[in-house]
Amino acid sequence: MSEINTVNTAKVMRPAPVTLAWIVLVVAWGAFLLPRAGSGLLVGWPLNLVAFCLAIVIVARGRTVAGILALAASVIVSPLIYLLGLLLLMLTTAFSDVEIDIQESGPVREHHAPPPPVETPSLQMTALSTRLS
Repeated sequence: MSEINTVNTAKVMRPAPVTLAWIVLVVAWGAFLLPRAGSGLLVGWPLNLVAFCLAIVIVARGRTVAGILALAASVIVSPLIYLLGLLLLMLTTAFSDVEIDIQESGPVREHHAPPPPVETPSLQMTALSTRLS
């Protein structure tokens, strides 16, 4: 009976997910840099939050330096990469509306026709009325 009630005092150390945190951060940064509207907000920031939580787990499991580096990358580097991605998105959309139509038909010649003669009916009637009298 004493074996059933004993508590195992040996701690089982689980490894800290350092590489997983960095993989998630790199994927989040890739989503930030995609020139697609919504990829940064809908994919990048949730992945950045996951990396932030993984960094806290890393610190809690005893890998303090690796955890603080991942935390700093999540808090400081990620917004900078997001802003760079926004700049790339603005640049790609700014030049996508420009249409260049190049025609190789030579110089454009403008043809001006002479204006049609203006007929004034009052003058014609006057001329006819003077002949009749």
